[in-house]
Amino acid sequence: MSVSYKNPEFELIPCPICGGQEFTHLFHKKKEPFVRCIQCHFTLINPRPSFEQIVKTYDSVYSGNYTKKAGKKRKRALRRVKRLKNSYGLFGNWLDVGCSAGFVVEAAQSQGFFGYGIDIEAGGLAYGKKELGLSNLIEGTLGEHQYPNQFFDVISAYDVIEHVPDLNLFLTEIKRILKPHGIVDIGTPDIAHWRVPKKLSTWNEFKPSEHLYYFNKDTLGKLLEKNNLKIVNQRLSLKPGLKVTISHAT
Repeated sequence: MSVSYKNPEFELIPCPICGGQEFTHLFHKKKEPFVRCIQCHFTLINPRPSFEQIVKTYDSVYSGNYTKKAGKKRKRALRRVKRLKNSYGLFGNWLDVGCSAGFVVEAAQSQGFFGYGIDIEAGGLAYGKKELGLSNLIEGTLGEHQYPNQFFDVISAYDVIEHVPDLNLFLTEIKRILKPHGIVDIGTPDIAHWRVPKKLSTWNEFKPSEHLYYFNKDTLGKLLEKNNLKIVNQRLSLKPGLKVTISHAT
C-alpha cells in the first residue's frame, strides 16, 4: 500500500519489527488508518500521530484517572509485585514505567525493593509524591532520564508498550538499564485473543492517537528477538491481554 499523507500532525513510518513499507489497510477510526504489515503481519496505526499529538491525547485521556478505583489498583499492584518476587526470588531496584500515581512503586517498596517510577503525566506523579510519600517518581520518557547501566532487577511496564512512539529505542533503553539476570514484566492488549471481536473495528482497544500498536505473542516475540530479549513466561489472561515476563536473550 502506498500512502500519501500531508497532515503535519501525523507521520508515516516503516514497520518497527521488520522495516517493511507495505501495509494492508484494515479500517479507519476517527480518521486514523489502522493497517497491517504485509511482511510480518504487525498491526499498527500508520501514518501515526506525532509525539506532540500523542502527549496531548495522553494528557486529555489520563489526566485525573490515577485516583479512580485506587483501592483496586493498589491490591492489583501488590499481587503483581508478590508474584514476581516469589516466582523469581529477586530483590533490589524496581522501575515501573508508566507508573501513574505510583501504586506499583508503593507495592514494590512494601516488599523490600527500592522503588522507582517514570511517567509523562504530571498529575499522577504529584498525587504519588504527596499522598503516597513516593520520592523516586520522575516526569518524562524513559529515554529522557538516564538511569545507570544495568541498574534494575525488575522493570514493569503495564499497558505501556502500545503507547510508545519508538519501540526499538524503548527496548534498547530497557535492555541497557536491566541487570544481566533481571526481568521485565509487560502487559498489553492481545489482538489474537479469542475474545477479540471478529469485526476488528469494534474492539474497544482500538484507540486512535492512544494505542499505536497491537501485538500478539508472535509479533511481540519478533520485536523482542530483534532487540536481543526473549519471553520467558506467558500468563493466562481471560481478558484480551498479553501478559509476559521477559529477560535478556543472552
